[in-house]
Amino acid sequence: MITVTDNDNNTKTKSQKALKVIIIALAAAVILYAGIGAVKYHGRFLPNTVIDGTDFSGMSVDEVCSYYDNKLKNYKLNIYNKGYIIDIYEPNEIALELSYKAKWYFAGLVKKQSNFLWLPALLGKKDVHELNYMDIMCYNIHKLNNTIAHSVGYNLRATKQRRQGSIFYNGSEFIIVPPVASDQIEPATYIQCIYKAVQSLSPDMVIEESDCYVRNDMTPEIENKLNEACMTAKSFFDSADMNIRLKDYDYDFNRELINAVYNIDGSYNFICNDDTIERGIDAIGKRYNTMGIERSFSTSHGTTVSVRGGDYGCYIDTDTLKRAVKSALLDNEKVDKEIYFRKNILNDNVKDIGDTYIEIDLTNQYLYMYLNGKLVKDCPVVTGLPGSRATPQGVYMLKAKAMDVPLVGENYVTPVKYWMPFNRGIGLHDAVWQSYFGGDTYKRKGSHGCVNLSMSSAKEIYGLALVNMPVVCYYHSRIDAFKPLKSPDPVMGQYRALTASERATRSRILKRR
Repeated sequence: MITVTDNDNNTKTKSQKALKVIIIALAAAVILYAGIGAVKYHGRFLPNTVIDGTDFSGMSVDEVCSYYDNKLKNYKLNIYNKGYIIDIYEPNEIALELSYKAKWYFAGLVKKQSNFLWLPALLGKKDVHELNYMDIMCYNIHKLNNTIAHSVGYNLRATKQRRQGSIFYNGSEFIIVPPVASDQIEPATYIQCIYKAVQSLSPDMVIEESDCYVRNDMTPEIENKLNEACMTAKSFFDSADMNIRLKDYDYDFNRELINAVYNIDGSYNFICNDDTIERGIDAIGKRYNTMGIERSFSTSHGTTVSVRGGDYGCYIDTDTLKRAVKSALLDNEKVDKEIYFRKNILNDNVKDIGDTYIEIDLTNQYLYMYLNGKLVKDCPVVTGLPGSRATPQGVYMLKAKAMDVPLVGENYVTPVKYWMPFNRGIGLHDAVWQSYFGGDTYKRKGSHGCVNLSMSSAKEIYGLALVNMPVVCYYHSRIDAFKPLKSPDPVMGQYRALTASERATRSRILKRR
C-alpha cells in the first residue's frame, strides 16, 4: 500500500499553479500579439511591405493613395531629342489623376495580408509587389492624343535621308549596300512610345533610343534581289570595253563612273540607260565643277556673304564625258579616252576654300590673310577705281609670286617689288605712290584692278603667301569704323627707275595713244 504524504500534495499543487501561470502568460501574450496585429495593422500594410520600390510599412490605404496622388500631380514626362528637351507632358494637359480604383486596389493588397503575421513580416523577407500604374491612375486619351499631335517631337522633320538597299562597285566586284533608315518619325509607333512612358510614369523619353523611326530593315527577300542585281551589273559592265581617264590626274576614274551611271529601282532591278547616264554624270559635274560657282563665305566681320565668279576650284568636261560613256555602255564601242580636267586648288585634301586663304573686302577696302585658320596679317588696301577698272569679286587661285617686275597696262609701265597675280593681269602688289590706304581712297586713286598694298605689307604678305591659295574678293555692307590710314612707308612716284627696255615699252604705249 502506497501512502501519499503532504509533501507530494504540495509539490503537485505548486506544479499546477505554475502551469496555470504559464498558460495565463501565454494567453496574455497571444492576446497582446493578436491585439497589436488587430490594432496597429488593421487596414494597414504589414512591416517590410514594398510596392514598386517604395516601403509602405504600417501605412493605411488612404496614406498610400495620398502618396500616389501627390506623385501623379508632380509627374512630368520630358521628351529628349539630340540631348535637348523638346517637349514636356504635364498632368493637367492630359487629365492625369488617381483613379477611383486605386483605393480598391490597395485595399485588396491589405486584405491579402494577415494581421496575425505581423511579427514574421517584421523579422522576415520583404513582401515585394510590382505595380501596374494603370491599376491606380487614369488619363484622358483624347487630350493626350491632341497634345501629341501638336508636339515638337511628333512633327520633327527628318534630317537623315532614308535609302533602300543598293549595290556598289568597289573596284573589283559589286557588293550589297544595306538599307539606311532615316530619322523620320513613324506616327503610330511614336504615339505608342508616349503611351508606354505615361502609363509607367517614366520621367524621360529619348527619341533616339525609343525605336520610333520608320523602319528600313534588310529582309531575306531584299537580300536575294540585291544579289541578283550584283550579278546583272557585273555581267553588264564586264561586256563593256571602257577606259576613261582624267587629264593629268592619277585617279581610278572608271570606278567612280561605274558607280554613277547605273541605278537600282524600287523593285531592286539593275538599270543602266541614257537617262541614268545623263543624271549620273550631271551629279559628277556638280561634285567637280566648282569654278565660279556661288559660294557662301564667312567673313572676318562675322557675317556671311555670297561670292560668285573666279577660277578657284575644278572643272571637268561633262559633255565629252557623257558621249564617251554612252558609246561604251550603250553602243558597245571600245572607248579609250582622256577627259579634260582642270584643278585650280591649293590642296587635294582640303574641300573648297579651306582655312588658308586671302580675304579682300572690296567695300571696306581691307585685307585679311589666314594660314591654317590663323589670322597672320590684316591691313588696309586700295583696289580698282569703280567702274570699268573695279576689282571683280570672286574666288581666285593665286597664280604666282615674283619680285621686281614691271606692270604693263594700256597706258603705263610701272615697276613693283612684290607681284602676286590671281586674276589674269590683276594681282596684289606694293604701291609706293599711294599716300593713304583703305576707306574711300579707291574712289579717287583706285588702281586698274589690282590690290594696292603698302611696301611693308606687300613684303610680309609675299613672304607668307602660298602659290595656289584662294584669294576671295567680295562686296560687303559699309562699316563706318573703316577709315583711310596713312601709308606706313615713304611715298614715292615709283620704287625704282624704269630700265631702258621698260622706258621703250612705255614710249610705244604713249605713241599708241
